[in-house]
Amino acid sequence: MLRRAENPDRPGADLAARLATASAHQITQAFGGPGRARSARIGFSLYEHAFLLRDGAEVSLWEVEHTATPDGRHMCEVYASEDTARRAMERRAAQVSQ
Repeated sequence: MLRRAENPDRPGADLAARLATASAHQITQAFGGPGRARSARIGFSLYEHAFLLRDGAEVSLWEVEHTATPDGRHMCEVYASEDTARRAMERRAAQVSQ
């Protein structure tokens, strides 16, 4: 998931190394559904990726998948918090609707 993330502020190599020790991973869809912007179809989905690390710690990452790009292509962004991910979705939606 981190390899696919296109946002420059995605979690870095330190967290990726910690996630390599995960003994479990669960994905939950927190938000999803198409929207309309201009005449193009825009879709957003938000997923929580919860990881259980070998040391017993739990870490969640938030993945935003969307088509709010100038050419309508599919894009993946990853954030360390749900709040940051939701703000990114709102920013993207506002940019496309302008």
